[in-house]
Amino acid sequence: MSSKRIRPSLLASLPALLLVACGGEPVAEPQAPAAEVSEAAVSCYDQCFQFLPLCPEQCQATYSDCYDLTQDCYASCDRGVGPWLPC
Repeated sequence: MSSKRIRPSLLASLPALLLVACGGEPVAEPQAPAAEVSEAAVSCYDQCFQFLPLCPEQCQATYSDCYDLTQDCYASCDRGVGPWLPC
């Protein structure tokens, strides 16, 4: 009767035993570096939004002009060609 109890537990642990017997470890999924992940996570609209406060200094333009440029950037996102950042 005890052999009937051992068999199911042995079968359940068979994959782990084979892994140990072969000297292997579970293969981890390769992960992208953190910098690539964060850049990929920034959407077109986010890039336009982040551009607005930097625009006056980078483009030597007024805030009003930069607002118009940012609207152009959002429009390029809507067309699927963006982000269009002028500077």
